[in-house]
Amino acid sequence: MNYEYYKIFYYVGKHKNITRAAVELYSSQPAVTRAIQNLESELGCRLFVRTKSGVEFTHEGRTLFDYVNIAHTQLIKGENEVSRAVSTENGTIYIGATVTALYGFLFNFLDEFRTKHPGIKFKINTGSSNGTIEKLKKGIVDLAFVSTPCSPSKPLNTVKIKSFGDILIAGKGLAHLQNAPFGLSDIKNYPFVSLRHSMQLRQFLDDFFAENGIAVTPDIEADGADLLVPMISHNLGLGFVPQPMAEDAIGRGEVFRIPLDVALPERHICMITDPHHPHTNASRLLIKTITAAVN
Repeated sequence: MNYEYYKIFYYVGKHKNITRAAVELYSSQPAVTRAIQNLESELGCRLFVRTKSGVEFTHEGRTLFDYVNIAHTQLIKGENEVSRAVSTENGTIYIGATVTALYGFLFNFLDEFRTKHPGIKFKINTGSSNGTIEKLKKGIVDLAFVSTPCSPSKPLNTVKIKSFGDILIAGKGLAHLQNAPFGLSDIKNYPFVSLRHSMQLRQFLDDFFAENGIAVTPDIEADGADLLVPMISHNLGLGFVPQPMAEDAIGRGEVFRIPLDVALPERHICMITDPHHPHTNASRLLIKTITAAVN
C-alpha cells in the first residue's frame, strides 16, 4: 500500500480538481495525475472521470473517498494531539516519585508550577526509590524524585534539590515523653515503628543505629513512608519520619516531636534524569525550572 497515493487521492477528491490539488501538495499536475493513475491500476478501477471544471468521483471513487476522508481526519487529530503533547504549555509530564519527595518538595513546587503553566498535565507514579529509578530507566517516567540514600548508576544524572531531616515522633499515648530527656538507646524501651527492609529510610536508620552501637528491631513494619505518621498517631509506637511528612500532624496535635540527644545526618531529595530518554518541551521546562530554583 502506497500511503502517498491515498494522500494525493484525498486532495484531488477534496478539490475535485487536479491543478488545485497539485498546488496544495506543492507538487506538479503531471505527478498528481500519475499518482492517481497508479492507484487506479493497483485497485483495478476508475476513481475519477474528467469534467469541464475538473474531475468527478466514480461510484468506486466516492466509496473510497468516504473511508480516506475519515482516515485523514483521524491523522490530523493525531498530529494535533502530538503537537499538544510536545508543547511547552499543553504537554503531559510523567513523574516518578517517592512519598517523601512528594511531601518534602514536589507538592508545593508543582502547585506553583501549575499556576504558571495551567495547561500542563502530570501523571505521578509513586513507589520506592529503587522502583522509581527502575521506571526511569525503562522510560515509564520522564524524571524521578527520590530521597537519599540512593546510588543511581550512570548514565543517570542526579541533582540534589532539597535537604531535610528525620525526626522522632510519638502519639498522645506516649505524651509523658514530650519533655523528658531522651537518648537514642531509649528507643529500645518502647514499641518502634519503621519501614520494611530494603526501603531507603529503613536502610538509613539501620546504618545510623549501627554507627551509634545499638540495634533496634521494629515492632511494626510499614510498606510505605505515608503509613508511618498514621500508625504513630494511633499509638502503635514511636518512630522516625521525614520532618515534612510530620508537620501537619504535629500542627493538629496528633503527634509530637521527641527531642533526641543526637541529631540524625541530613538527607536530600534528588531529581534524577536519563540523558538517553527523549523529553518533551513540557518536561524540559519543568527540569529547567527546578534546576534554576535550586541553584
